Amino acid sequence: MDLTYWRENKFYVNPCIECTNDCLFCVRNFQDGVYGFNLASERNPTPEEVRNAVENTWNGIFTDAAIVGFGEPLLNLKASLEAIRTIKRLSDIPVRMDTNGQASLIHPRRDVAAELKNAGLEEIQISLNASSAEVYDALCQSEFGLPAYESVLQFARSCKGLMRVVLSVVDIPGVDIEACRRVADELQVNLRVRGFKGPPAVADSISQKLNKS
Repeated sequence: MDLTYWRENKFYVNPCIECTNDCLFCVRNFQDGVYGFNLASERNPTPEEVRNAVENTWNGIFTDAAIVGFGEPLLNLKASLEAIRTIKRLSDIPVRMDTNGQASLIHPRRDVAAELKNAGLEEIQISLNASSAEVYDALCQSEFGLPAYESVLQFARSCKGLMRVVLSVVDIPGVDIEACRRVADELQVNLRVRGFKGPPAVADSISQKLNKS
């Protein structure tokens, strides 16, 4: 398992293999890695392993860094925080995290947004993926069920004022992009529309499922 990976001047940390979602569109359903790196593993790394990986693969050419891999970074929060702190110690480049945003359900007694801010995180990209709890549940299949969607919105609100917040949605037939944009507008945050990277047949299958939900 590669704990760090990169493409051109962008540096990434892969701190977790587990996820509370089982998204129909997730890239790990189709491949074991990206950019020639293997991101699959049978266990999560320790904070020390993540710190060492960042230090050993760091290069001064990097201009952007992101905490994003094959799992949900918040499920291995200690390692994710260590990754952020290590990058900020090595450089002053901006650091982003990609997350499903279910912080209040994963860590109900912690102020995750504040912890990320204090570690040095400057931007968080939260996977919105749908404009309603029902569509989100059908598409993302969270272990938390329908409450997962509201937790995503709640986390976006808690991060506002602490860092830049971007909501993201995958462009798949059956997902109402404009309705998602209205959700982002109501929260007064930006929306990023991502392309689907899986096989066309899978996109068709997802679309059919969403149209029935």
